[in-house]
Amino acid sequence: MKFTNQLREGILLRRYKRFFIDFMTPEGLERTAHCANTGAMTGCSSPGNRIWYSTSTNPKRKLKYSLELIETDDQHLVCVNTARANQLVAEALAEGLIRQIPRGCKFRREFKIPGISGRLDFGNENTVIEVKSVTWGQHGVGRFPDAPSIRAVRHVEALQELASRGYQAILCFAVLHTGIKEVTVASEIDGDYTNSMRNALRTPMIVICYRWKLSPIEMTLDQQVPFYLPS
Repeated sequence: MKFTNQLREGILLRRYKRFFIDFMTPEGLERTAHCANTGAMTGCSSPGNRIWYSTSTNPKRKLKYSLELIETDDQHLVCVNTARANQLVAEALAEGLIRQIPRGCKFRREFKIPGISGRLDFGNENTVIEVKSVTWGQHGVGRFPDAPSIRAVRHVEALQELASRGYQAILCFAVLHTGIKEVTVASEIDGDYTNSMRNALRTPMIVICYRWKLSPIEMTLDQQVPFYLPS
């Protein structure tokens, strides 16, 4: 996926009220950008780090800047715009790059869960996929979630139920951190999520993790990385 508008560089000053950041441009101007990330952004929101932001041409937007990438203290790139995860997975599915999914499969976005309240990111009559963005990395290990998430628990429970009904139920961790080599569950952050994952993995639910190469120009699928549950 290429960014439609050229990303510009800045320096992160602060993140506040969850959806806002202030940053400094190379010219020394202080600006505010929208931050499309509901998580804690653990490990990738340190003041002073380099950021890259996109600029909207929509005159109706209150903020024309959107935070896209952050460089961590150890110089890895992280895509913190979580809306990008579904876009990247949709592109990979369309190009047949997710090896667990046969080439040519068609999916509906925001798929209504049969018999259950709520929706999953992708689905058809045989397969359902929920995508979670992994942006928190420690010593090469990606950890999810970075904040307690009732919604994430519900998604795992829905996948577990559909797997028991015969669907190919897939939880896809989109790894948007260039330093992550494997993914696990942050049990110290959300015990309920960890328990839900343990229960779900006793069913045929599948967990897959794919990492993307990131740059201010484009994001391309890199490789599959391992997943494990903490002991």
